[in-house]
Amino acid sequence: MSKQEDIYKDIKKLSDEELEEKLSEIKSLMIYKKKEMFTLIEKRSELVREAGIIKREILKIKEIINSLSKKSDEIRKELEKFKISVSSLAEERRRLYNELKSLSTKVKEPKDEILKKLMKLEWFQQTTPLPPDEELEITEKIAEIERKILLYEKTHQLKSKASETSLKISDLIMKRESLVNELVKINNQIKEYKKKIKELYSNLINKSKEIDEVKNNLLNTIKEFAELKDTYNKIREEIVSRKLAIKRKVSEDDVEIEKEIAKRALEKLDKGEKIDILELQVLLKQQENFGKS
Repeated sequence: MSKQEDIYKDIKKLSDEELEEKLSEIKSLMIYKKKEMFTLIEKRSELVREAGIIKREILKIKEIINSLSKKSDEIRKELEKFKISVSSLAEERRRLYNELKSLSTKVKEPKDEILKKLMKLEWFQQTTPLPPDEELEITEKIAEIERKILLYEKTHQLKSKASETSLKISDLIMKRESLVNELVKINNQIKEYKKKIKELYSNLINKSKEIDEVKNNLLNTIKEFAELKDTYNKIREEIVSRKLAIKRKVSEDDVEIEKEIAKRALEKLDKGEKIDILELQVLLKQQENFGKS
């Protein structure tokens, strides 16, 4: 036997007064359940709205992370270029220093002394008449000193170029350090945003659980309301059925009474006795009904 059949069976056992009380009680429960349904519907709508806000926030942060990741990749590529440039410049500087080292072995006298020797030789050559062989020897010495001076000039150029290269390397290293700091900052931001997304996903999962719970409660409440409504209708049907039964019983009793009155009226008439107005009306009604049948 189903639950509804059990309820219907129990209804049959109740008195008229108990039925009216039960009907009033169920009506109150239905009103309460209806309010509960509206409350749950509003709560579910609010939770869905809050979940939507969280989802939009997650999408917004994901866009920020994508933007920061692109910037991070650009900086990494730039740092790779810096690395290649610094390596190339460092190699150039090593080459210059090696060349300077090689030149330093060729020129050991101070430049001032070499210049003094050159001036003396040139003065001597210009002021002193010399035989051809001595003139040639002086010319060769002057040429040798001039070669040493050229080596000094080349050394100066190499030092200047090496110094310039070092400055370029220092500039690149400073720029690279600035980019590294920016990269660290961006990576920390990405880390914080990912942490925020993780928290938001956790909140979203909790919201989803709340929504499911409210949904289940709403379905149960709707089911309970439907059962109450069904019981309410069955009680009303039972009350109406009982009232109709009473009405039919009253109607049947009235018919029996009228038949008895009509019978007595006929007996009086047979005896020649006088009948009252009520007996006459009943007798005429009975004859009219008999004629119709």
